[in-house]
Amino acid sequence: MKTCKPFFGLRTLIVGDVNTGKTSYLQLLLLECRGRGPIVVLDMAPERNQGVGGKMTIPSDPDIHYFTTTIRPPRLTAEDDHEAQRIAADNAEMIEKDLFKKAEAVNTQALIINDVSLYLQMGELGRLLELMERYPTVVINGYMGNTFKDSALTRREKKNMEGLSTACDQVIQSEDKEKF
Repeated sequence: MKTCKPFFGLRTLIVGDVNTGKTSYLQLLLLECRGRGPIVVLDMAPERNQGVGGKMTIPSDPDIHYFTTTIRPPRLTAEDDHEAQRIAADNAEMIEKDLFKKAEAVNTQALIINDVSLYLQMGELGRLLELMERYPTVVINGYMGNTFKDSALTRREKKNMEGLSTACDQVIQSEDKEKF
C-alpha cells in the first residue's frame, strides 16, 4: 500500500486516460492522510456517464471538508463542439463561484481536487494556481489521455493540464488501477 508521506508539502498531480484509477488513487491518499488535520476536497467530476467519470466516496469525518457541484461532461452530453464549449464554460463558472469560494473559506493545510481537467477545459489556469498557493499540500488528479477526439476544447484542456503539470512538484502517470 502506498503512503501519503511523500505528498506532504508538495504539489502532486496524478494524470491518466479514462478509467486508469486516478480517482481510486486519490481516495486512497485521502484515507491515508486522515487524522493529520483538516483537508479540503473539491470534487469536480461529473456523475458517471457512459462508463466515464464519477464522484469520490468520502468517509464521514469532521476534518474532511468535501465540496462538489453538478458538473455536466461536455464531450459526452453536447450535440456539437460549440455546445461542448458552452457547457464547459458553465462548469468552470460554477466551480469558481461555488467550489473555489467554499475552499477559500476553510483554513486547512491540504487541498485535494478530483478531476481538475473538467475545470481546465474552459477555466483559467492562473485562478487555479492562485487557489493552490493557499495550501502547503496539494494533490490533484485529471484527465490526460487519448479517449476523446481532437477539438478546441480538448486542446485547451490539454494545454492547461500541461501548464498545471509544470507548476507541480511531481506528476504521477496513472496507467492501470490495479497498481493502486
